[in-house]
Amino acid sequence: MQPFYNLCAQNSKEDKYYINNNRKWKADIPIWVPGFRGQIAYGEFDFSSGEGGEREFERLNGDAGLEFYFVGRISVKHKKIWAQIDAFSGRVGSTFTYTSPNELIEKEIVNIDIHGTIPRCIGGYSVFQATSKSNIKIELIPYLGFRYVNFRLQSDVFGNNDVINIQPNWFEPLIGIYVPVIYKRFKLELLCDYGATGKNYSWVISNQYRYRLSQLVDLHIGWTHMHLYHDGVVNGNNLRSSVRLFGPTAGIGFKF
Repeated sequence: MQPFYNLCAQNSKEDKYYINNNRKWKADIPIWVPGFRGQIAYGEFDFSSGEGGEREFERLNGDAGLEFYFVGRISVKHKKIWAQIDAFSGRVGSTFTYTSPNELIEKEIVNIDIHGTIPRCIGGYSVFQATSKSNIKIELIPYLGFRYVNFRLQSDVFGNNDVINIQPNWFEPLIGIYVPVIYKRFKLELLCDYGATGKNYSWVISNQYRYRLSQLVDLHIGWTHMHLYHDGVVNGNNLRSSVRLFGPTAGIGFKF
């Protein structure tokens, strides 16, 4: 009876291995808590990100706060074909140094919010697979796709609302690579891509560390870094912005 119980327990444990899962679809519900840094030049206004020190937050009376982005993601894998649709959506604020066009006014610390939705659709094909003697499996999946960058920059300066209230957006094709590494109930995912259209471009680098709780559910933590660059006319003035969003992610995934 004991050997039979041990065999059943072993089979139950191995059923939770990523490599033994035949379910093709995966849905993730993570959140992303990014920092926000960069440089923004719009018309006569110039902003550069501050250090986020205690003095800056005191001057803003606590108005600048770290918020989060919600990330929805659905992916499917069938043999060597892989596809994914995801979107970042949320709002985050940060302190910036404001340089006034009036030289009589000294530099001031202001708050700028960035909020919007950035969807992405990608698909790729596995060009390399290898499994070691210790059952570590690695794949290389180059992919193509597109991203729609749509965000709003909004600031308050000297008590006047909406000194900057602009919404740049662009559609871009992208190219990237996805690298999953699997060992039993553990999975490491690396993903990076670059997209551009005209003078505007963006790139994203992310990683995730997953642990499978059951055949249907896993937990994951990771890190995502996104860079958005825009150079063009928005609402009659030239906008040149280079902003970075970076920070940890965490969430739960479902296989079906």
